[in-house]
Amino acid sequence: MITSKNRIHRRTLLRGAGGVAIALPFLDAMLRPGRTHAEETTPKRLVVFYSPGGTLLDKWRPSGATDNFTLSSMMSPLTPMKDRLLFIDGLNLSVTEMGYGHPHARGMGGVLTGQPLLAGNFNTNQGTAGFAAGASIDQVIAGQLSMGLRFKSLEVSSGWSTGISAGGQPHPGSIINYAGSNTPIPPATDPLNTFNRVFAGVSGDAAGQAQIKWDTSVLDSVMEDYRYFSAKLGPSDRAKLDAHLQMITEAQNGLKVMVKATCVPPAGVNQTPGYYNDGADDSINRGALDGGNGAITTGVKVPEKGRVMTDILVAALACDVTRVGTTQWSDSEAKFMLPFLKGSDGKALADHHHGYQHDRGFQPGALEVIYNWYAGDFLYLLQKMDAVTDANGKSMLDNSLVVWVTEIQKPDSHGQDNMPFVLAGKLAGKVRTGRWLKVASQPHNNLLVSILNLFGLSNTTFGHAKYNTGALTGLT
Repeated sequence: MITSKNRIHRRTLLRGAGGVAIALPFLDAMLRPGRTHAEETTPKRLVVFYSPGGTLLDKWRPSGATDNFTLSSMMSPLTPMKDRLLFIDGLNLSVTEMGYGHPHARGMGGVLTGQPLLAGNFNTNQGTAGFAAGASIDQVIAGQLSMGLRFKSLEVSSGWSTGISAGGQPHPGSIINYAGSNTPIPPATDPLNTFNRVFAGVSGDAAGQAQIKWDTSVLDSVMEDYRYFSAKLGPSDRAKLDAHLQMITEAQNGLKVMVKATCVPPAGVNQTPGYYNDGADDSINRGALDGGNGAITTGVKVPEKGRVMTDILVAALACDVTRVGTTQWSDSEAKFMLPFLKGSDGKALADHHHGYQHDRGFQPGALEVIYNWYAGDFLYLLQKMDAVTDANGKSMLDNSLVVWVTEIQKPDSHGQDNMPFVLAGKLAGKVRTGRWLKVASQPHNNLLVSILNLFGLSNTTFGHAKYNTGALTGLT
């Protein structure tokens, strides 16, 4: 609430109909007497971006020198953010030499935990396995960054889970986030429910949430409270608040477009048995091609769902309901169809990502198109974060660390050496970006240690003890 001399508490919410409760951005009116923006604490954030199926290393690598590199054609969508990127080349997912299960599953479990998979009863198409043997770094960091906030972390996904093994449930091949040993955290997959969970009140009452009409904007629902606060703000603060609410409204508007036809969560995103029709050949039965399991999705709505989920995640970070998030495009099998992408022949891709990796032979031409698309989605996330201004006058991206990960490197053989890690954001000046960092062969656990250190934790090791040789140097 407003205090003397119109000062506003940092945790003030705008409240509206249906239990809507929206946190405010940092405003001048929140400054303590005699303090400046530079002296106030600006939130630091960690975001993980996961894309499946590794990369084409020769086309992922930039060319040129460490501090003067050129992005490849496949990674060219990231050119506008080149100075905010740090490519890390030479790390091995060595921990996957241990444990149980298929390399896809071992990579999923190990990439953020630095731990092998435990023994278990889940079929991974290469023996059985359980979940990872430790917590992931995002959860360790969330325990520090998000203390006292509404959510410790927020995990969202656009195409999870699409694989035969996962079957729509948590599975070693579909999980990268872990609260602890054998404790997977599955991502939220329903954009409508996720939006309501983040923005529709604190009680979680279903009847209260139902009062929010999808033909009425979130801004409309809090307008009365908005007018009350707006009258007490200066022009600069009022502009910040307007931009903040507009960002949330844009996330809802994107959701409206996607669910407008039925006003229910979109179909064709998760498990959808049956036929795939790209408009040219209605005889393709992907279920039959994959052993008659019928576990392949159409994928038509995956791109727009991904954008909406990204918008919701960034808005949640901007509202400071959490400071740690993960956006996961699918599980490791990545078996959603790709009719929205065109190959070099101008025709829609007629198979899923995993099919082009090795199910029906290694097809680098199609994979280059797919990885280029993921680069564009990574750019979208970075641009949305860069559009948010934090208390210190810098963008959310500049005050954050974004980590792009995958579970393998070499799609045709499941190789896990020279993993393609990309960091983005400067974490308030702690990370030196605009570089292509080439390191001698090291376990990726060293990078996990360094990320923990960047967020103020004193770890000297992380994950399995066998694969720790010290913090990775050269990030700062």
